[in-house]
This record gives sequence, structure tokens and C-alpha cells, in this order.
Amino acid sequence: MIHYQKISELDDEGISLRGIVASTGNSRQKVTEIISLAKKKGLVFPLDEEMTDQLKTVTAKLK
Repeated sequence: MIHYQKISELDDEGISLRGIVASTGNSRQKVTEIISLAKKKGLVFPLDEEMTDQLKTVTAKLK
């Protein structure tokens, strides 16, 4: 499972790409894609509590 919020929060904290990949277990390519999309969409952290990874996945598929 991809942990969108964790990836974005780690990036916001200044953790390196390598560190995020190691922490989440996702590929470098996927982490880079998620960070890029979050910045493109202008997401601000921390996200609302009701924004779960499952909700983000459904929302992303609808767009």
C-alpha cells in the first residue's frame, strides 16, 4: 500500500528521497511521482485528519 500522507509529510520535513524510500518501502519512482503531484496540486501539510490514504487513492482515481 502506498502511504501518500507519510511520503508527503516526510518530504515536507526535508527528509531525503532515499530516506523516504527506505521509510515507506515504496519505489523511488513512485515516491518522486507522489511528491511531484502533491506540489503540483498545492497540498499543504499537515492534511486534514479525515484525509486517509484510502480516500486519497479514490480521489486521485476520480481526477
